[in-house]
Amino acid sequence: MNRCPECGGFEIDSCSDGLHCRNCGLVVDDTPISTPFLPDNKKRSASLPGTSIAGTMPMNGRVIKHYWLLTTREKNLFKSKKQLGRIASKLRLPNSVEKDAYFIFKSAVDKDLNVGRDNASMLYASVYASCIMHNIPKTPLEIVAHSDMSRKRMLSSYKIIKEKLNLHVNPIDPLDFIQRFSSRLQLKQETISLVNEIVGNLKGNPIIVGKQPKTIVASAIYIATKMTQDKRSQREVANATGVIEVTIRKRSHEILEILES
Repeated sequence: MNRCPECGGFEIDSCSDGLHCRNCGLVVDDTPISTPFLPDNKKRSASLPGTSIAGTMPMNGRVIKHYWLLTTREKNLFKSKKQLGRIASKLRLPNSVEKDAYFIFKSAVDKDLNVGRDNASMLYASVYASCIMHNIPKTPLEIVAHSDMSRKRMLSSYKIIKEKLNLHVNPIDPLDFIQRFSSRLQLKQETISLVNEIVGNLKGNPIIVGKQPKTIVASAIYIATKMTQDKRSQREVANATGVIEVTIRKRSHEILEILES
């Protein structure tokens, strides 16, 4: 039996535009269903209970549009909300993050920021922004991991959203990534403690200004593994953190200069 994902009701009606809930008016499924052919004189008089000829229906004092009467922008938001639910489910994000991501995306659409750009990159960028605002450490690579979206396209859209919507987001603390990356590499506790110490000593240092937090952590991990003989290759660290080997080498060299000074 179909159940409305919005209100949990079971009063789902079928119409030529798909399925809708009689309780809250949500269009549960916008996939058209087959209907028998009706001559013109029958079409004028044919309607579902509670549905007007104009294509609207009264629901608890409200008038709800059928999907086919929605504007292009409204259809875009409707489909994007479904897609956002799937993204949040795959990333196991809390409802609060999902709701704020939709609010960010809707604000971007209202300002026409998606014009000339693909909706998918704007949607993933909204999810990334929401994660940062809720202090959930997710790397750009993790956000797009379950899709064919490129990290570069997503970050480009994120930059536009952040600038045009004046989003004030606090930078992610590199310490938030240490436990997750260490777990992937199965590092010893001695190594993890040293990584925390290295990253802690870098706080406030100009070297980390404008740098991706995960690159600092990846480089600190590589340095710590060499110091504790808990060795991991650059390739292993790169695969676990999503940071390319060239960046790890460059950042490690900069960090070592600071530690040795």
